[in-house]
Amino acid sequence: MPATRNRYYFAYGSNMDQAQMSQRCPAAVLVGPARLLGYRFIINTRGVATVVTEPSGEVYGILWSISEADERSLDKYEGVESGTYLKSTVRIETATEKSAWALTYIASDSTPGCPRDGYVDKLVAAAEQHGLPDKYVEELGSWLRTGD
Repeated sequence: MPATRNRYYFAYGSNMDQAQMSQRCPAAVLVGPARLLGYRFIINTRGVATVVTEPSGEVYGILWSISEADERSLDKYEGVESGTYLKSTVRIETATEKSAWALTYIASDSTPGCPRDGYVDKLVAAAEQHGLPDKYVEELGSWLRTGD
C-alpha cells in the first residue's frame, strides 16, 4: 500500500469546529492554533468566512494535518470545482513553528456581507475552545452585530 501524503490545512472558518472536521475529514489530526499574517477575516455576501489581503492584518485559526482523501473532501465541501473557494498555499505561524506552509481556502467572493444564522456563534465557540486570543474572539463576535 502506498504511503499517504499529509499536509497542513489552516482553517479560519467553520472548519475550526472539531465535530465538523471529524465528519468531513476523518483522518484529520488537530495540530493546534495558528496565525496567518498579511490577511484579515471577513464574512462575505454568501454569509460565510473568507480572508482578504491586508498587509498589517492577522487571522487566527486552527492548523490540521490532513490526508489526500481529506483534502479531496474539503475541495468538495468548499466548492472548489464551482469556483466558490480557491485553494491557496499560505505561510502560517504556530506556537512551535516560526513558519510553515499550509493549504487554505479563500472565497472568490471577497465583498463583506452579513453572516448566516448561527454561523458566527459556531466560529466563536470553536475559537474559544481552541484558546485563540480573546481580542480575536471579540473580533469574530463583532460580525454578529454586523448581521443585526
